[in-house]
Amino acid sequence: PMKRMKIISLIAAVLFMMTGAFNAFAYKFDFTTVSDVVKNIKKTYGDLESYQANFSIVSEKDGRKSVQSGVLRFKASDRLLMEFYQPSRQKIVSNGEMMWIYIPSMNVVAEQDLMSESGLFSSGSQAGLNRLFNKYHYRFASKDEPETMKDGSKMYTLILKQKESRSGYRTITLWVTENFFIQKAEGITSTGKKVEITLSDIKTNVDLPNGIFKFDIPATARVIKNPMISEE
Repeated sequence: PMKRMKIISLIAAVLFMMTGAFNAFAYKFDFTTVSDVVKNIKKTYGDLESYQANFSIVSEKDGRKSVQSGVLRFKASDRLLMEFYQPSRQKIVSNGEMMWIYIPSMNVVAEQDLMSESGLFSSGSQAGLNRLFNKYHYRFASKDEPETMKDGSKMYTLILKQKESRSGYRTITLWVTENFFIQKAEGITSTGKKVEITLSDIKTNVDLPNGIFKFDIPATARVIKNPMISEE
């Protein structure tokens, strides 16, 4: 159960920095260096007020695959709600200071203090990106960036590698639109597990009431506090 908590927590951390939003800005930058792209990714997420999207998480290891899906809602600063269709009724909620991961099938709630130092975990999308790019070396995937994708769109592809060997994701690949939004992320853990996260039907700057980012722990649920602390 503890291992599963850590994996789900890491997935949530990565999702913090994802919106995949299209046409959020009418203008376009023509930067060619990876440092300029990273700087503008941070600015884009720093300016973001809110978004919602459908998400799909595909995990693979040793030939076994699992799929999770649902709806993701984010609101500045640092509030997150993930409601899962699969697995049914699973939920991840954050008010910016604490995060709760509810797994009904196990009757478990993982309660994570986001103010603590905990690997990729962070208390918001912009802060999460700053930590990510501080802990990883990054480069373009090819000399020809942005690359043309199969659907005809153009995206920057960034390869990230851990500066220091530790648990969590050893390498991360980010697909970034020309408007500097991360549309897709793929991470490979130290144990060889691959996790791919994709968003669709994205809506930005939507009206999200603060009340949806609150979570009441079920009275009968078993609570695991700060499962991510050991990731450092």
